[in-house]
Amino acid sequence: MAAAHTKTTTITALGGILVTDFDADADSENDVTGNTSGTLYLVEVDNTANASSAAYLRIRDAASAVPSDVANGVPTWVFYAAAASTATYAMPLGAAYSAGLSMWCTTNNAAQNTSAPSNKVIVRIVAS
Repeated sequence: MAAAHTKTTTITALGGILVTDFDADADSENDVTGNTSGTLYLVEVDNTANASSAAYLRIRDAASAVPSDVANGVPTWVFYAAAASTATYAMPLGAAYSAGLSMWCTTNNAAQNTSAPSNKVIVRIVAS
């Protein structure tokens, strides 16, 4: 099965990898950068398709993640986008990761939540 995300390399001097997930949901997209280590610089969560529910993008510093697993589903970072909106988070100095990046999106901030958004959430990250 093909990956549900795309990866582009060499986009800027700051971060050489742009990952776009056109349908972020509660299932983990594993090792989205293809790098075991690097730096996360920018995260954009486009939740405009969901008029009545927020989106919580969860990213784990891990080659893979199991969102419902207490031991393997705790995110390293959580990014919020209100209903019907887009949120962009910039980290000018970057946030280092050491094992890879895995990500998933839910409608609730509770730990190990697996409620997927009703409509597509588009996620873009810039990393190295």
